[in-house]
Amino acid sequence: MKVSELIELQRAHHGPGRLRGNLGDGLLFAKNPFYRRVRLATLARGFRYTTEDPGSYFAFPLAALDTVLEKRRVPYRDNVAALERLERVRPGFFEPSDLAGNRPLPNYLIHESAHAVAFHELFGRPRDVKRALAGPDSLLGIELGEAYAMTAEYFAACAASAGVHRWVFSINSYRQRTPARGTIGEMVRDLGLEFVVFTVLLAFLSNLFFRERLARTSVEQMVELWTAVDRSQRAPVAKPAARRRLRRALSELMPMNPEFRRDTTRLFLTMFGRPRRVEKLFEADPLELLGRNAEALAASGRLVRLLASDAP
Repeated sequence: MKVSELIELQRAHHGPGRLRGNLGDGLLFAKNPFYRRVRLATLARGFRYTTEDPGSYFAFPLAALDTVLEKRRVPYRDNVAALERLERVRPGFFEPSDLAGNRPLPNYLIHESAHAVAFHELFGRPRDVKRALAGPDSLLGIELGEAYAMTAEYFAACAASAGVHRWVFSINSYRQRTPARGTIGEMVRDLGLEFVVFTVLLAFLSNLFFRERLARTSVEQMVELWTAVDRSQRAPVAKPAARRRLRRALSELMPMNPEFRRDTTRLFLTMFGRPRRVEKLFEADPLELLGRNAEALAASGRLVRLLASDAP
């Protein structure tokens, strides 16, 4: 494939809900159901996309998240124009492989969009976003929002399995690896997409609470929580062997660089008044916290269904 063909794909897949200036946006919208669902859910909640830079996002995304949520504008850079300029320099010559070490700057739109959707579902539309994030009971919602962004990226990455789809996804997401992809796919077939998305969400939540692996009883807790989300649901994991297999798969996809997790968590939370020793904030079991918070649990169910179905 040539860069000129990438540019043609960009034009061919443009349409409603898609961004002409974000490389691969239309193709991902058309081919990747998770990318499309997050985009539609973001737009349905009143967020819009902009090439302007609210809160110095392009210089420091983590420190600008509250501004993005406050202004309800998700920023991105026009990286298509840059690629078009390269193509004009030597038409028909360049290939994506030529860009392996020098790619256009990425846009992490699925991650930031998932943050926007999660914030809307967990916090509503507060007048003061900073005050909402600094609230004494906001910690679970903050970490659920990050876990949801990670979950959306994980499933979208699993759907972008090969070829040009994979290449354009790689410059639209932080997520490049898909550990346990095969096992998670089998679990989706056996147990249903919604339930498996829910377990992945809670696995990432557990990791954000500084848990490196799931406890033996974690899957049982997840089954109970999912049943509480919708009383009509039957427990989807009946056999102990299936529960053990699911727990191993979830533990495999959980790991994050501990120093990166600690430093980013500390920086974000101290922006909103928390102490530097953030580890003290995460001593409680996150699954137990979620079980005691009916609003957060209901919001988790809504977020799961948004990611698992085409109804925004």
